[in-house]
Amino acid sequence: MRWLQTEYLLKGVYLGLVLYAALQQAAAPQYGWDALARVNLLALGGLVLALLAAGLAKMREGYRVRGRLLIFTLFLLLESPTLVYAGILGGTFAGIVWVRQQVGEQPQLQELFLPALGGGAFAGLAFGALRQIGHRLTRIGLILALAAGLAGGLLYWLGQFGTLASKHQLGDPTVFAVQILLSIPFFYLLTFAGHEEESEIEIGLMCANLGLGLGILTYDYRQYRSAAFLLPVLVYFGYTTKVLPGLRVLKHAFRGLSYARIGQYRRALQAFRRALHLDPNNRLAREGFWDVHRLLDLDQLANDPPTLALVDLDLCLQRAGSLLLQPGPSAAQLAEAHRLLDLVLRLQPSMEPSVDYWRAVAHTHARRFDEAAAVLGRVLDPSHYGADNPQRQSILLAAWQLALLLHDELRRRVGEPQLALPGRRMEAIAAVERHLANNPDDQTVWGLKRLLYQDVTEEEYNAFVEGETGRLTSSARSFETGGVTPSARSFDHEYAQQLGLALIEDNTRWQRGGEYLRMAAHGLPMLGPTLFVQIAQAHQRAGHVDEARHHYELAKRAGLTVGPKNLADAERQAYFAAVKLLGEDALARGDIEAAIENYHLYAESERAGLETLRTLADLYEKKGDALAAMRVTDQALVYNPKDKDLLERKDRYYYSVMPEQIRERIESIRPWFDFDYCVRKARAILDGRMYTDVEWLDVAHHLIQLALVVKPECRMVKVLLAKVLLRYGERDRAIATLEEVRNPKPEKFASSEDEDAWYQSCQLLSDLYLEIGRPDLAVPCLIDFRHSAKSGARTLYKLGQAYEQLGDRARAVKCYKQVTAYEGNPLAPDAEDALQRLQQGA
Repeated sequence: MRWLQTEYLLKGVYLGLVLYAALQQAAAPQYGWDALARVNLLALGGLVLALLAAGLAKMREGYRVRGRLLIFTLFLLLESPTLVYAGILGGTFAGIVWVRQQVGEQPQLQELFLPALGGGAFAGLAFGALRQIGHRLTRIGLILALAAGLAGGLLYWLGQFGTLASKHQLGDPTVFAVQILLSIPFFYLLTFAGHEEESEIEIGLMCANLGLGLGILTYDYRQYRSAAFLLPVLVYFGYTTKVLPGLRVLKHAFRGLSYARIGQYRRALQAFRRALHLDPNNRLAREGFWDVHRLLDLDQLANDPPTLALVDLDLCLQRAGSLLLQPGPSAAQLAEAHRLLDLVLRLQPSMEPSVDYWRAVAHTHARRFDEAAAVLGRVLDPSHYGADNPQRQSILLAAWQLALLLHDELRRRVGEPQLALPGRRMEAIAAVERHLANNPDDQTVWGLKRLLYQDVTEEEYNAFVEGETGRLTSSARSFETGGVTPSARSFDHEYAQQLGLALIEDNTRWQRGGEYLRMAAHGLPMLGPTLFVQIAQAHQRAGHVDEARHHYELAKRAGLTVGPKNLADAERQAYFAAVKLLGEDALARGDIEAAIENYHLYAESERAGLETLRTLADLYEKKGDALAAMRVTDQALVYNPKDKDLLERKDRYYYSVMPEQIRERIESIRPWFDFDYCVRKARAILDGRMYTDVEWLDVAHHLIQLALVVKPECRMVKVLLAKVLLRYGERDRAIATLEEVRNPKPEKFASSEDEDAWYQSCQLLSDLYLEIGRPDLAVPCLIDFRHSAKSGARTLYKLGQAYEQLGDRARAVKCYKQVTAYEGNPLAPDAEDALQRLQQGA
């Protein structure tokens, strides 16, 4: 059986003995108070004998009282739980036996002794099982319920509720209640002396006894009955929240002190560790823990791994630090600090960076500056322990504070020479920023931060950026490659921005301000356009034209990296102002490529409009890029479709582009190509109303060729092409083109325009076939065209001519007669002449 279960079993047995003793005393009213005294005096005597035996044993082990009797007694209680349990339980049992011999046999109690002991033991085991419940509120609730149930059950059994009479009803309930109450101190001593930590269970049982005793004593006093219930509850909650936590720590601390005094350092460390686990700030436990560490023999520890595992090296460093951070530590304190540092270094060599830092502090206190500078320099040198060494990282900020702020001699010997080395200042800044990221309200490091930032150079910053990213070497390069910047935990870009803004308007220090702003722009890409524009404006004021242009370029790159749509309004306007200025500058310098690039970017601004696009079209025209000019012109016409200059440009650009150029880039051109314009313009030229010059026919032909590249299967465009070919006199090519349109006839037309083109091909082909003497081919075309809504007298007249040429007189007559039915039609007289001619021929 585990000791935990044994303790709770014995506690339950004790409660069973107390219950039986109380019943025994109450059942003999004439001997009640005498029996009460005997039982409790023997229990106390048993405890005293147990403590005497324990004290003799401890004194043989080397313990001495030395005038601290109370502390020694508490120590004996803690270190001799077996004797304490034996003394109290044995004394109580002896008291019961003594009373029984005096009073004699009590038949009504004979059968209760074993049930009382067994019930107590069972209750003890039940409460021990409750200790295993992890959820604290659930555990407390069950303890209260069980304790209240036990107290209430005993009261009911004893006839204290209602009028129930029982054979066990108390003869003298007062002595019963007093015995129950007197058992509480003894039960508390059992709890205090136990190996296991005290829990809510023990105080719950004591409160149950308190409630039981008070309930009996106040039974005849109604006004006090509520106190019998409320007082135990208040005691329970007050004790568990205020007393119990500290008492747990005290027990472990006492054990640790006693073990340390007899040289049992392993058990002492275990006890102190448990005490500090329960209360990390307990002074007695911490002091005792340090004392044990001071007493440890390093040579013996090397051969004692279990004890070695219990040594808390972090706390050793904290203790050494607390000694060294005191103003003017004594020689003894310095020696103790060195001993603790030796212990840490001996047991954990990987903690050498932290040990070196504290040794530097100790040497500084001792004014041994050469040694302090040597060990502090090792900490600040990233090549010695490694830049990413976690121990070095944890102490690096404190090391820089020591080197730069805390002692003038160390600043001269270590701090200033270290800052002058490549990368050291930025590493110090990174240490400061990591600390402030985790402790934003710590004002103690701001002095170091200001000192480090006031002289940081752009060269140092860029080297740091390159080290973090592996590929950035300059301010411009960061935006060309996507704006990769150092971690925000390594550099305060907002602070650099504030420093830069404070200097950028200063006529003597504006260049330093620009340096700060360039560094800030790395880590604040969303503010990049404004920051670089401010630097460019400062250069403009100083007359540095090339530098100003360079920073406007950086503003442009910054905006492009983030994306103009993602910028805030002010930043977006700064970005567009920069690209507009760059475009105007490039245009003035005759740099067409740069002007196109910047005007093209400015065209995305909501403030850009028709004139920006007109300028772009003109630039593309100068460059010889008609396709790009076409596209920009089409975009500009959205703003003003009637702009005469833009319309003329459109005619010019569309005529300048060759079909081969469009064919090579058809997929990218098709989405914006104005197909309708080509068709509309070609049709207007062929109508001959406005464009009468022969040169316009070439324009129509060119536009039709462009349209066919975009939509090679379009019947309407092919019909227009056939008309152009006929104008050129290329009848055979025209016939071939029209035959492509007519054959095969689609089952379903894509649109009314497609249907109209097909019927036009039938009409045109019929005319051409008649011209070349092929009426046999003209007839099917004319028959198909008759289904068109545009078919009329002319179609019938042409069909009559075709039949007449084929020698089909009857069909020809029929067609001519149908033409004559169109009164007033110009072809009606010709049809009459044809009919007369056919009749005369007949």
